[in-house]
Amino acid sequence: MQRNFYLLVAFLLLSVSPVAAQVSSGTLKGKVTDKETKEALPFVNVVVFLNGNLVTGGTTDIDGEYTIKPIEPGTYDIQFSFVGYQTQTISKVPISSGKIAFVNAQ
Repeated sequence: MQRNFYLLVAFLLLSVSPVAAQVSSGTLKGKVTDKETKEALPFVNVVVFLNGNLVTGGTTDIDGEYTIKPIEPGTYDIQFSFVGYQTQTISKVPISSGKIAFVNAQ
C-alpha cells in the first residue's frame, strides 16, 4: 500500500512539473513582410539570441507569420534572415512570463 502511495505522489509531481514550466515562459509572435510590396514572406528564419547565444528559433509559415514558444523571461535579440534579403536584427525585445510579445519585421 505504501509503495502505491509513493508511486502516486511521484506521478503527480512529474505531471505537474511541465505545466509549471509552461506558465513561467513567454511566447514570441509576429509577421514578416517585404518592405516595398508589403507581401508576406514565407519560410523566413527567425532566431532568438540571449547575450549573443542562440536560444531557439523557427520559421515563418506560408502567410509570413511565426510563433516561438516556450521562451524563458528575459531580454532577447531577434534575428530575421531570408535568401535575397539583408539580415535584420531587432534588439532588446522583452519576453515576459505568461505573455505574448509581438515583433513584426520588414
